[in-house]
Amino acid sequence: MASELRRRVICRCLGVASPRIFDAVRSEGLTSLAEVTKSVRAGGGCGICHPEIEEILAEVRGDAIDASLSLENQLVCQQETQARIEGTLASRIAPRRAAKGARIVGVTVDGLRVIVAFADSVDTEDAHAVVQLLRDYVCEDLEVEIRVES
Repeated sequence: MASELRRRVICRCLGVASPRIFDAVRSEGLTSLAEVTKSVRAGGGCGICHPEIEEILAEVRGDAIDASLSLENQLVCQQETQARIEGTLASRIAPRRAAKGARIVGVTVDGLRVIVAFADSVDTEDAHAVVQLLRDYVCEDLEVEIRVES
């Protein structure tokens, strides 16, 4: 249950979040990494998420999960998700917003929740564009909040 409470992006290549994997494993009776990949695509990219998917499968089966392996999975997930979000902001969002004078000054990532802070005002259209780009390029399940810091 501990892993399930950590809502997060599992497959950063294909943008699949943990709730979707848990739901598929339970509702479809999935028992292997290959079945998860076939069902929800998670794990079909680089493979760095395979240990996390295996952890989810073990948790649903009720198997004991090695705490150090779970912590390692959590740290890799956090680092990879942060890098994916920052990369998307830098390549797809910052140049567009900079042309309008809006500068990103901070990003906070906590599982599926992302807070993007701008130095200057951001209109509704721009805020919606930021949210949509992060959902399109990182994970559709992200909960994105836009803040303006003065």
